[in-house]
Amino acid sequence: MKIMRKIHGIYLVFCFCLVISAQNITSGYGYAREEDPLIKVFKAIILHGRQANWPKVTVEVKGINDRFADIYKIFKIDFKPRIEDAIRQNDFQTLANQIANFVFFAICEKFYYNRQEKLEIFVRSKVRLRLAEEYYVTLLAGNVRDYDVRHKTRLHESIYNRFVKARDTLGSMGFLGAGAVKPDVKEFETLTKEIEALLLKAFPYFEDGQTDSE
Repeated sequence: MKIMRKIHGIYLVFCFCLVISAQNITSGYGYAREEDPLIKVFKAIILHGRQANWPKVTVEVKGINDRFADIYKIFKIDFKPRIEDAIRQNDFQTLANQIANFVFFAICEKFYYNRQEKLEIFVRSKVRLRLAEEYYVTLLAGNVRDYDVRHKTRLHESIYNRFVKARDTLGSMGFLGAGAVKPDVKEFETLTKEIEALLLKAFPYFEDGQTDSE
């Protein structure tokens, strides 16, 4: 099991580095758009951790203390001490694994609140789903694709297709109230729980995001 976790960690670090490199290229050509703060912090943590610049990593981690609290509130898992311990040990691989697991819970958090609200507020539901998809595509998809290559699976395609289908479950506000479409809460729940299960298959060392309230 330790060997498998080490292998997953190596691939994860590699994919994170590719993400950072690609972002630098697009920024150089002026194509980059404003990123979600969480994505910025995650990339910075990986970048500085790879360079063994632990003071900068520490600063970046402090910048998302509120997000650690948000995740703990729902899932009762505190990532802050785990990540701080990885920093103290100068353990980049563990740091990358913990950050990736945190991204998974950030995705689960968006799904959770949409389920709780039963997609009743269209704009809010749409923003949450968009962010969840962005977290996946930007930070986890590269590693899932690599998993697919190594295991001859199609997890990335399955996950991404479910995100696309989930967009349609939100319904539509219509135009000035005309042509409005009600959300399909049941289908949204089914699709998002399948996404979570597929991610856990790609990242077997992740803790799951199940809560008693669900």
